[in-house]
Amino acid sequence: MPALVTTPEEIERLLRAGHSDLAVHRATGAARSTVARHRKRLGLPGYRMNADSPSCRHGHPFPENRAFQANGWMYCLGCSRERSRRAPGYRAVEPDEMAIERAVAGDPPERLTPRERAAAVRKLSERGLSAEEIAEHVRCSPRNVYYLRSTFRRAA
Repeated sequence: MPALVTTPEEIERLLRAGHSDLAVHRATGAARSTVARHRKRLGLPGYRMNADSPSCRHGHPFPENRAFQANGWMYCLGCSRERSRRAPGYRAVEPDEMAIERAVAGDPPERLTPRERAAAVRKLSERGLSAEEIAEHVRCSPRNVYYLRSTFRRAA
């Protein structure tokens, strides 16, 4: 991709308009160090999202998307929704019951998902098997079995 031809005036105009160094870099093709040097020469502070910003660094407008954590730190609801694995359209994959049954029987498939492994460990633990025996059935380390058992106890 050819570099964009840009002038220092264009960089300064974007910086004065409140764009972040990264946004100016992407828009103009100038190196980020060059953009930072222009920002410093203009006496502009580094881009930080604060309560007076018109938007977050990804462009979600404030105050509609502004929220505060319990410790007082501000965050953007729009960015939080985008990062969330529970966003609309997300559906957790259900574990394969046949793979779990095969693992419990001692003949697990080549690769178990973490959920399938946890379900098999839970079923084998209910049968009273030791961690080493469960690890052989599920083809994992005994340490993994200990860890999964502790997560089951914490969840209960």
